[in-house]
Amino acid sequence: MNARPPVLANPGRRLLAVVIDVVIAVVALSVLSAAIGLVVTLGRPADNSPFYLTLLAAVAMVFLYSPLLTAVCGGTVGKLICGLTVVRVADGRRLSYGTALARHLAHLGMWAVPVLSQLDALFCLWDRPYRQCLHDKAVGTLVLRTRMPAPSFQPPYPPVAAHPPVAMNPPAGS
Repeated sequence: MNARPPVLANPGRRLLAVVIDVVIAVVALSVLSAAIGLVVTLGRPADNSPFYLTLLAAVAMVFLYSPLLTAVCGGTVGKLICGLTVVRVADGRRLSYGTALARHLAHLGMWAVPVLSQLDALFCLWDRPYRQCLHDKAVGTLVLRTRMPAPSFQPPYPPVAAHPPVAMNPPAGS
C-alpha cells in the first residue's frame, strides 16, 4: 500500500479559498440582512430587534462556519473546493472544534491589526518547512493539498492531424 506523501498547499490556492469563503459569508449575510429588512419594512417593529438578528447571525458565522466545518470536514467550503484540508502538525489528524476555533479567532484577531494581517497572509511565502501562516503557527496547524490534478496521458491513438483526409466525393465512374 503506497500512500502518497502529503503535499503542502500553495499560497495561491489558500488565497483563492479565502476569497471563496468571504464571498459565501458576504452573500449569506446580505441575503439574511435583506430578509430582515423586508420584515422590518412590512412589519414596522418599534425596537432594534432586526439589527440584533443580523448581528447575531454574523456572530454565529464566526463561531460556526469556519471552526465547525474545519473540525468536521477538514476545511471550509472554499478550502474543500480548492482541494485543501487543515491538519495538526503534530500528527496530521483533523482539528478538534476547540483548535479550529482558536485558529479562526487567531486569524480574525490578526485581520483586526492592519500590518499584522498582511504579515499573516504573506508569512506562508517564506516559512519553511511547512508554509504556515502566523495563525497556523499560533495553534500548530498546516494546510495540505488533498486533491491532485489528474495525470496527463498520451492518447492511445494518433492525433487527428496524422490521419489522411477522407475523400467525400465518390469516384466519377461509379
